[in-house]
Amino acid sequence: MTTVADVKEIFAKKGLRIKCPIQDDFLVKNINIVERHTYAGGGIHFLLRIVFVDDKGRDLSDLFPCEGRTERKRPLITVSEEVPKPLTLKPLPMRDKIAFENADEALSYLAEAIIHLLEDRGYGRAEQDGCDLYFEKGSRGLFVNLAPRCDEAAIQRTKELIRLRGKHGSGHDYALVIPAFQDSLGLSLLFQENWFREHGESLAGHRIGVYGVNNSDPNLIFPFTIYPKDRELARYFMYTGPQWQILRNKYVASRKRVTSQ
Repeated sequence: MTTVADVKEIFAKKGLRIKCPIQDDFLVKNINIVERHTYAGGGIHFLLRIVFVDDKGRDLSDLFPCEGRTERKRPLITVSEEVPKPLTLKPLPMRDKIAFENADEALSYLAEAIIHLLEDRGYGRAEQDGCDLYFEKGSRGLFVNLAPRCDEAAIQRTKELIRLRGKHGSGHDYALVIPAFQDSLGLSLLFQENWFREHGESLAGHRIGVYGVNNSDPNLIFPFTIYPKDRELARYFMYTGPQWQILRNKYVASRKRVTSQ
């Protein structure tokens, strides 16, 4: 589990200083961003809620301010206790929009994002029939299908993965990769969430991971069902998972502002 000192170091590397008057050796269970403000000139302020374990073993939480500077716009983030290793490959460039012109553009974006993440985590491309992309790391394979929308066509892509799992076994990982937001492709966020309510439990039961790529940042991919077995990849998704609800709420708020204008 991460300590307070570890958290301070992580934020310091991002140019952020946490005013955290608790012992550095206390264990941190979770961190969430309660408020975030940016200022002209690159200044940034976070109000963090930190859940920690004190020297008597008690779970406590408190609010702590965090100040710093940022050089470029980033998606709103939070930090969980699982922190992935830094990227070894150069990050992919961010997009200046969240919409896609068509399904082909979305599929190309999804492929670029998942290939970059997996290669960064030590996977290599390999040939395999029956899926859009296939990767190997040691003895473990990862079968990937891509879908632009959470619809019946996406269900067919998951059925293909289930058949592959029956053929190749549970020692490998199986993933469906989708855009995090699909409004521009004709499918609302409400429909997406209803799709997961209907199919998510079954997909998790079949060990099919569904992962959503942030529409504007291909370096940020969220887990929607299960984590993969590979430790480094699982740590990455443990880190990005808590960020999804924050980004979702921010997206919904921005849509409401556009609709009300």
